Amino acid sequence: MRFDFDEIDGIINARSLAIVGASGVPMKFGSFYTSAQLQMEFDGPLYLVNPHEKEIMGHEVYPDLKSLPETPDLVALTIPARQSLEVLRDCAAIGVKGVIMIASGFRESGDRGEVLEKEALRIARDGGFRIVGPNCFGIYNPRNRLTVLPGYDFSKTPGTTAFISQSGGYSVHVARQGQSLGLGFSAVVSYGNAADLNETDFIRYFNRDSQTKVIAGYLEGIMDGEDFSLALSEATSVKPVVLWKVGKSDSSKRAVASHTGSLAVSSEIWEGLVRQHGVIPASGVDEMVDILLALEHLGRRPGRRLLMASGGGGIGTYAADIAEAEGLTVPPLEGGCFNRMHSVLSRAGAAAGNPLDIGAPLIPLPEFEGAMREAAMNPSTDILVFDLAINFGHDLAGEAGLDLVSDILIRVHRESGHPLAVILYSRSFDPDRLTLEGILRRMRWKLLEEGIPVYPSVPRALRAISRVNL
Repeated sequence: MRFDFDEIDGIINARSLAIVGASGVPMKFGSFYTSAQLQMEFDGPLYLVNPHEKEIMGHEVYPDLKSLPETPDLVALTIPARQSLEVLRDCAAIGVKGVIMIASGFRESGDRGEVLEKEALRIARDGGFRIVGPNCFGIYNPRNRLTVLPGYDFSKTPGTTAFISQSGGYSVHVARQGQSLGLGFSAVVSYGNAADLNETDFIRYFNRDSQTKVIAGYLEGIMDGEDFSLALSEATSVKPVVLWKVGKSDSSKRAVASHTGSLAVSSEIWEGLVRQHGVIPASGVDEMVDILLALEHLGRRPGRRLLMASGGGGIGTYAADIAEAEGLTVPPLEGGCFNRMHSVLSRAGAAAGNPLDIGAPLIPLPEFEGAMREAAMNPSTDILVFDLAINFGHDLAGEAGLDLVSDILIRVHRESGHPLAVILYSRSFDPDRLTLEGILRRMRWKLLEEGIPVYPSVPRALRAISRVNL
């Protein structure tokens, strides 16, 4: 079908919602979705539908869609595949505009499931409504507090990243892990088999969505290669697009077919699309959220010249090797900066240079601040990257000292106006030192709130910086 922004917008920004198969019985999907949506506090009428229930979690329950006091914008089906067709006919009869079909058992399950899916699509076409799914988790949208994803603890604060996913599980993983790292989402869409609305539709939608600044996605197959390529061309000319594509090996192609019934795309074709359109490639949840974090705080193509600062010569040397392997550079300090930094660090027993070895995880804080300021202002520095092992820093400066380190890094970032990335981790795994984990998390959030991305390791930080520079 042709792309229609308003049709998709009416689903993602639905003003009323019905959950068919809502349940109060623990462990049922209907219960999971109902509980999550009630806790998210949807910004509009929410109708619970189940012919076998009178009340669920303190809310009135209706026997069917035709008994509702109004036609909802969006209907979420949490019922088995074999029961879906009759409810879809009801959706057509009352004039519903959008349906999310969560159940599996359609095209991905074989011939009988494919027949079911084709009939569902025929009912939707004749009834004038669009389908997300089947075999999906649905939609999370903090703008209207919609979560037809099992995400009771998702943020209610909108962000600027849209994530689309054929996998329901990965849609939740990226949303939750991204949130824990300070990412905000304009929406997350799990679309499963893509019987109707597919990856091309959602890329086009989020390209036109004013709230979305970055488009990201997990893809298994592509429904129409030519149309998808055109949508990518349109989107990447306006916004960064980050895509994680699976189904390249023979075994993963089989898994894709059984998971969502999708046709995989060869590695050669996919890599050609990535190069042609300037897509940022990602692989895995960690790399996806790392790249999104860099885009959020460093922007697109912030520069490849790094100044690597750490408390140890070996750490800096290792980081420089990784940087160059990732296509980044660690250039020598500009002469004037070298002299000024040398003057500061000679009092602390450290040595100026790039990589910058401050001599210990932490040196006296006045000298540390002076060195960081010079490093950030160095003319050949695009991004200052600072590495700190929390356990060593705690041994030297205590919790109060680590708080001051955060303050110094924030001050340097503000005053210099230069991008800064921080690597925080602990080398202590002693169960009696759990306090360190709390300190690390507090430092991370403090820095993130000031626009400083924080990573758990050198490879993850530098891979993300490399990817946003492609």
